[in-house]
Amino acid sequence: MIPLVVVPLPPECPADVSLWRIDIAFGARLDDPMFASLSDDERTRANAFHRSMDALRFAMVRAALRGLLAERLGIAAKDVRFVSDKAGRPSLADENTHAIDFNVSHSGNHGLIALSVRRRVGVDIEERATQFDWRTVAEIALSPHERDAVGQLDLQAQTDAFYDIWVTKEAILKALGVGITKGLQHFSVWPRRDDVQGIATTPLSMPPGYAACLAWSAAAFRT
Repeated sequence: MIPLVVVPLPPECPADVSLWRIDIAFGARLDDPMFASLSDDERTRANAFHRSMDALRFAMVRAALRGLLAERLGIAAKDVRFVSDKAGRPSLADENTHAIDFNVSHSGNHGLIALSVRRRVGVDIEERATQFDWRTVAEIALSPHERDAVGQLDLQAQTDAFYDIWVTKEAILKALGVGITKGLQHFSVWPRRDDVQGIATTPLSMPPGYAACLAWSAAAFRT
């Protein structure tokens, strides 16, 4: 079993949305029993990573996701089947007929899994790099209004604001299922947020050095 930490959510978050944190065990091996539920394709994908840290992040989060979904489906974790849409967003295959939406993210030492039985969810976590110039990616990540607003902050606050904006936008696009190819720079979330197709967000409390955000659709796909 993959150890999971339940992440407390604020009152404005719907009761049907749940969130867990995985603390990545970098001393693990891909042949450890905790990864027994992974499919052959998932093992191939894990082994394709050049760095063992990246392989373990993927494997731990996927194995944990399998366990959580299996619990709710009443099947073995190894029997959970996934499909991906055109944007690469995974969902349950047709034989797993329960309406459950989920989303995952991982960075640094941690992973996150969001799950809902009623609505779309998106989640993103990023490790805040200590030596990072946000201006190098500002034109593809921030709207012109956000670039101006962030640039008026002091140096450390600029970096913090950039990461907070980044994870919020990622979570929104993941909940929408469109991916970042739609352009992070085409909408704003700070200091004023554009209306983004009925998606709500909340920042998440994470270990020091990380930014994270959870997004969910206001409209439910099941009542």
